[in-house]
Amino acid sequence: MKIITNLLSIFMVLFFISSLKAEEPGIDVSEGDEAQFAASPGDKAREWLEERCEAGKRCLVEGYNNPEKDGQSTVFVAIGIGYSSMSNTSQQIHNARQNAFSKAMLNAKAEFVRALGTEITVSMQNVVSENTMPDIDPTIMVEEAIKKTTGAVADMSEFAKIKELINLKLNAQLKENGYDEAASAEEKKKAIIKVLESDVFESSMQQSAQQYLSGFQTWKTFEKGNAGDKNEISVVAIWSDKLQELASHIKNYNPQTFPIKEGKTRTLKEQLPLNNAKVLRATFGARMYYNEKGEMSIVAFGHQAPIKEGKDRLFNNACKKARNQANAQLTLFVNESVYYSDTFIEKDAQGTQIVDGQEQEFAFLGQDWEETIKATGALKGAKFSRIAQKKIPADKTFGASDCVVAVSWSPDNERGAEAVKKATKKTTSSSSTSTENNDQKISGEGAAGDDDF
Repeated sequence: MKIITNLLSIFMVLFFISSLKAEEPGIDVSEGDEAQFAASPGDKAREWLEERCEAGKRCLVEGYNNPEKDGQSTVFVAIGIGYSSMSNTSQQIHNARQNAFSKAMLNAKAEFVRALGTEITVSMQNVVSENTMPDIDPTIMVEEAIKKTTGAVADMSEFAKIKELINLKLNAQLKENGYDEAASAEEKKKAIIKVLESDVFESSMQQSAQQYLSGFQTWKTFEKGNAGDKNEISVVAIWSDKLQELASHIKNYNPQTFPIKEGKTRTLKEQLPLNNAKVLRATFGARMYYNEKGEMSIVAFGHQAPIKEGKDRLFNNACKKARNQANAQLTLFVNESVYYSDTFIEKDAQGTQIVDGQEQEFAFLGQDWEETIKATGALKGAKFSRIAQKKIPADKTFGASDCVVAVSWSPDNERGAEAVKKATKKTTSSSSTSTENNDQKISGEGAAGDDDF
């Protein structure tokens, strides 16, 4: 009895240790990785990370998470948000949702790229001026401005041509404000604004970065979308050194060095929410799963709606496009270059100006901001296979049906491709064909062949 008790104790300890090692967020996300609808997806994503910490799982926060014990990865967590351009009642809603997810992932990748290092340039200046000089003839002001701008003082004939062109532009622009070339100098002054004093602050900031990424995957998605709304999607994305190792194996698979995780029993298809329409429709991106052999595999999901309901041909076209979307997500997981650029210019001014002989106070704050995030991916000899395709009908929330396609890479794909290559090298000495004619129209399911492949 004592021996049995000791064996049970040892078993429980081993099981506990195994469980600790298995808890590798972003490595095995087969449990609880379904998307969730939330009132505020960005806030819910952060709450979810906090809840994981409180539940005793490895505590991960936005940014870098260094290993806390042997066997753990260095993990980077980023949250990105994207918005749909179409309402849920649109026929294109699922295409727009797919794009919203892609924008959310781009924003998450930008966070990762920024954390790896950016090039930043900042410029600021403040100019205070007062102009108490007497007004001069506006015509002289124009001529002096042209001389300073063109430098054509010596060549008066050329200067005359430039002056004529600029006067034409002045006539077109200033006549609307009462400026007339034939008017007296006093009348012209009324149409020209003179700044008496000003305090102008200008600032600019530019930052950019470019990095090659491998192994950056979707971990969890949250979505806000009620009937008639434009959806908001938040994605918790994750990178780890183990995921990067998986990406390198997809580029150059080596069965001798490919890691195996013991104790896995479910196939990839069994781990996907294929029978839960609500969850499947809200599942995006590329995610890592272990197959039943304990081999790391990657599954990517694509979504598309048909351009018109009720026609199988159009829905089939949507599924082809959904497969393309899934292939694209998987390719970006394997081999991706991300470029990030941000330019922000601001001008803050106040002062006194004279308009039509009257003093007026002015103040304004203007901003010019542009952000660009670009991701490109390339992969030769990609061995991706479709493992699932589901039709989710339109309902009271979404006004269009959704074709969801799941595409995977796994060592099974590599082994299968290798087997086909070997088979094609073999030659056969004879072949035979036969045909039958049958004009009867039938419908139904075909018989399944022997599964001993």
